[in-house]
Amino acid sequence: MLLAATSSSAQPVRVTIGAALRNVEAINLEENSYHLSAVVWLKWRGERDPSKTLRFVNLLEAWALTQVPVYEEPLTLPDGTRYQRLLVEGRFFHKFWLGTFPLDWQKVIFEVEDTQRTSAEQVFEVDAASGLDEGLAIPGWTVRAPVIEERRVAEASGFGLGAFEHSRFRFGVVLQRPLRVLFTTMMPPLLLVLLCCWLVFFLKPVHVEARVGTVITALLTIVFLQLAFTDDLPYLGSTVLLDQLFNFSYLVITAILFECVVVTRTFDQAQALEARLPSLDGDAKATAEQTLKALKERVESLDAKSRRWFPVGYGVGCFAIVLLSRGLQLFSVPL
Repeated sequence: MLLAATSSSAQPVRVTIGAALRNVEAINLEENSYHLSAVVWLKWRGERDPSKTLRFVNLLEAWALTQVPVYEEPLTLPDGTRYQRLLVEGRFFHKFWLGTFPLDWQKVIFEVEDTQRTSAEQVFEVDAASGLDEGLAIPGWTVRAPVIEERRVAEASGFGLGAFEHSRFRFGVVLQRPLRVLFTTMMPPLLLVLLCCWLVFFLKPVHVEARVGTVITALLTIVFLQLAFTDDLPYLGSTVLLDQLFNFSYLVITAILFECVVVTRTFDQAQALEARLPSLDGDAKATAEQTLKALKERVESLDAKSRRWFPVGYGVGCFAIVLLSRGLQLFSVPL
């Protein structure tokens, strides 16, 4: 039964707890869940066995949890310390933050507390031997640093017994999605479509159907690419990094289409003026020839500048989006 501390001078019982992560699988982004397999051990002094009142706070399917003690009764070590080891396997949850998908990193953890003792009565001390099994590998992810920490969580409601706090042990691993997912899987088709758009600047304005048709086709292709790459993501109510890259691509393609319209209208004006030249004479013809020359130079200048600055602008924009999103993850990822 949960009780608040009755004396501020009483020292809490210290329970050493450690864990070794054996396996992670079935990571589900839509359900914020994953399957963990680990070994958990506890060392303590006294007759009370804390392993019997251990609760997994972020357990998702209690009916599927396997929590098997290795020893029927806790061992007594030479120094008088009691020892028990548990084989744990089950499905847990932790809120994923996908703002930088597909360059995101996630914490895959489990968290335990004592169901009957507050932090005033018992606290966990992390065993330095905790860590990851050698050779731990999760397909589709890069294994980074382990997560090993003790933290205090306040229960303001106190469940009717007054406010108190729990000592919790959190253990798991930080996983990072490999960079190749973005740079070798998603970006190449996107860049290929943008390359096709860039080639329209090498077509003469007289080929207006080819220029506009290529841009419109590229726009539709990118829409389908975005749907395909984000199909497995849950609805977040906000954009992820990949969405931002696609949105920026939409903006760039729209700018290309706008350039095609401006160039085509300028070219049409030049053609119309050129058709009137035979009917003009004197100063009017000289003025018209100068205007015609200026219109043609404008058409060539617009295409030349677009050929030069389009790749630079797109590259700088994509780099800035990636850099900004990676910086925001440091402040937005759930604890």
